[in-house]
Amino acid sequence: MRVTVRVPATSANLGPGFDCFGLALDLCNEVTVDTDAEPGVTWDGEGAEELPTDGTDMVSRAIAFTLDRHAHGDLAPVIPKFALRGVNRIPVERGLGSSSAAAVAGVAIAQAWLGRPDPVDADAPDFAAAVFRHAADIEGHPDNAAAAIYGGFTVVANQVVRRLDPHPDLAPVILVPEHVRLPTGEARGALPSNVSRQDAVFNVGHAAMAVVALTQDPELLVVALQDRLHENARGGLVPGSAALLADLRHRQIPACLSGAGPSLLAFEREDHVVGDPPDGWRAIRPGVRAKGVEVRVEE
Repeated sequence: MRVTVRVPATSANLGPGFDCFGLALDLCNEVTVDTDAEPGVTWDGEGAEELPTDGTDMVSRAIAFTLDRHAHGDLAPVIPKFALRGVNRIPVERGLGSSSAAAVAGVAIAQAWLGRPDPVDADAPDFAAAVFRHAADIEGHPDNAAAAIYGGFTVVANQVVRRLDPHPDLAPVILVPEHVRLPTGEARGALPSNVSRQDAVFNVGHAAMAVVALTQDPELLVVALQDRLHENARGGLVPGSAALLADLRHRQIPACLSGAGPSLLAFEREDHVVGDPPDGWRAIRPGVRAKGVEVRVEE
């Protein structure tokens, strides 16, 4: 059996939606596993030279995790030998959901092998729910996992996911630093343990406005994407990102950290464009992706 999955990059938080909001971007990793081919793991594209090829990569671990979850009693999961080939387009450790994409890919592959539910239809509610449950447990970030699975704009609360259609005029630009990375654990460790009531109220209002902005009125994004829970603390870890974010906002370009950073997510408008990025940065204009994970099975 050959199973191929495509999983989009995601930008989480979207300013004030800390740990709750996610947006799928039309920049996809593709993973193919073939149980009839010579076993082995190969990678192409972003991070190919540094990803493990000994079966300890996130995709392989997510496959094993999911099969183990479906084991019955003392019956050990049967993990077939397989060849895995990954084509990565999502920059690694840049705040674009690369680890969530790998977890989603591995879970979707395992669900396809299990045949529950129908693996051909990744839009089936039961399939999506099963992949979300396992992927969020593996990777620990349900906001990224939700957007990678369901596509579009997603809101997660208490493990409940709702997908909304993004406004068709959204024009996202991802600004990626070439030589700076920020592991999510380090970024989360920089956050304060407590926030003031004033800052909490600020974020509640701006998060509500962000939902309207992303789905109905993009002109509100300049105001809606502001945050007081995480961006200042994380900006101290990556001063270059903080400076570029300040510059974009000064030019009235809606922008925020992408996930935990160090990449930035901006939205261009006809009269407010990002332009050429500074030295050491690259700009990617992927568009918003309406679909989440896609699965193709060949017997």
